[in-house]
Amino acid sequence: MEAVKLAAIWQRVYGDFLMPSKLNAYKSFLEEFLNHDYRICSIASLWDQIKNSSIKPQDKYLVLRHDIDTDSSTARAMWEIEQIFGVRSSYYFRLSTLDIPLMKQIEISGGEASYHFEELATVIKQKHLKTRDEALQQMPYIREVFRSNLNRLRSLTGLAMRIVAAHGDFVNRKLQLYNWEILKCPSFRRDVGVELEVYDEAFMRHISSRHSEVLPPFIWEPADPLIAAHKGAQVIQILVHPRQWRANIRENLIDDVKRAWEGVRHAL
Repeated sequence: MEAVKLAAIWQRVYGDFLMPSKLNAYKSFLEEFLNHDYRICSIASLWDQIKNSSIKPQDKYLVLRHDIDTDSSTARAMWEIEQIFGVRSSYYFRLSTLDIPLMKQIEISGGEASYHFEELATVIKQKHLKTRDEALQQMPYIREVFRSNLNRLRSLTGLAMRIVAAHGDFVNRKLQLYNWEILKCPSFRRDVGVELEVYDEAFMRHISSRHSEVLPPFIWEPADPLIAAHKGAQVIQILVHPRQWRANIRENLIDDVKRAWEGVRHAL
């Protein structure tokens, strides 16, 4: 067990502070999918096609999603690579990673920029809630915080943000209560103008193969998405995090210290 913990710590240290840039590998990665005749698109684009029943059996899609947990500068670098190929993808920003000029550029170029929300986890930490029931009792308040934040972001960016993506936090895993619970109420969702949360079954049932990268040594869960591409899977979804492709030492250090402090405070 100690060896496993030490390996995990080393993976974090390497990924956050020592890992060389993998942006060239990212460029080659996109080229590989294009060479396999995949249309690389945003979640919003595929969702519109789902609603319009316009997905054709012979078409193949790579749905490319970026969660900007940290490091909007690397997010911009990844977006600039995508522009070389005319790729349009989704970028979801936390309140702590907002880059309004970049968000506007993404939308102008035909991609999607929206909100990576985490109000449930935030309130759990702010109020030192220790149980699932305590958190659920706060849900009316949490929803109003979400409404306020979303409205403010729409005002700042001028973007519709009709599709949003839940962030994951250690307190979500600890209480087994996830941020998408905020949008489980249909009337609240309609009221705030959220059409889709990215994990909704109405969207996910159209995904043939789903993948995300994990800490170095660089591997994919549950498997390399190129394997699915070689097999001709019709709709592949990939979740990437800029942090995993280039080590931004300053931002990673700040984030690691913040997460460690939050963990200590929540344990007290």
